[in-house]
Amino acid sequence: MNKSHTKTRRHEGKKNRKNFSLPFLRVFVSSCEIFILAVGLSATSVAAPQRIVSLCVPGDQLLLSLVPRERIVALSQYAVDPDLSANYQQAEGIPRVRGGAESLVTLQPDLVLTSVYSNPMVTAYLTKRGVKVVALDIPTNFDELRDQIRNVARIVGEEEKAETLIRDMDVRLEKLRAHRLPKAEWPAIFICFQDRFSMGSHASFTDALLEAVGCRNIANQLAKSGAIPLETVLFARPDMVIFTRYKVSHPTSTQMNHLPAFFRRIGSEVASVSMRDIVSPDPSSLNFAEWLQEKVLQIAEKKRQASSK
Repeated sequence: MNKSHTKTRRHEGKKNRKNFSLPFLRVFVSSCEIFILAVGLSATSVAAPQRIVSLCVPGDQLLLSLVPRERIVALSQYAVDPDLSANYQQAEGIPRVRGGAESLVTLQPDLVLTSVYSNPMVTAYLTKRGVKVVALDIPTNFDELRDQIRNVARIVGEEEKAETLIRDMDVRLEKLRAHRLPKAEWPAIFICFQDRFSMGSHASFTDALLEAVGCRNIANQLAKSGAIPLETVLFARPDMVIFTRYKVSHPTSTQMNHLPAFFRRIGSEVASVSMRDIVSPDPSSLNFAEWLQEKVLQIAEKKRQASSK
């Protein structure tokens, strides 16, 4: 092969490489532009929801604690009920909904918080129309409550607020645990849920609250779940019985009749709290726990005084 032929091939090779590199560069740049565009679209698609609706009390409490009001389109019908909602005053002025599927769609929400016990047909209807629905379960302990707060915060884009909320809750929780009596001295407590002796049995958030305070949840000794007969509770002689109040304007039989008197006659301390204090597990439940611990320490002091006589 002569030198002139070799030079010609080299020149053609350089020319081909040059011609190849230009379209390759264009493809590469175009690919980068597509990738950047895709990242931008992805960021937009996971942007924090701006039109949020809650259909349940736990959802109401979380939104009011985490999200600016202008991003809340509507709350549940119970949001302003002082007997059920711990944040009822904060909920004033925010529209409320009952949960009808058609009426919800007209609100054009981009996120709906509901309960695992809510109507599944409503959830299916909303999901079919492209609305993101998150069903909240009832936490049975503080770990599950922390998980729920973090999960909702991640969805609504308020992780920092969630960590502040959890941190404040944990400080109060540790203070409660630090002031507990020795376990051998824990008083027996029974919580009566609206005249049905069934509140706070095994694996419930009420049970977790009583443990944090330093109480024996006597419901655990009497039944695993369900209603417990009055006679059974009286025979167990709890140190304290707590009745829940609901709708003071329409008092339940507990608020009108002889049930508290029965327990006072056998020496039990008797008190009542609003249903909002324990019906919906959230950090505000610690208000009830702190109140209860004061009562527990008073009971323990009375016992010490009685035994020293």
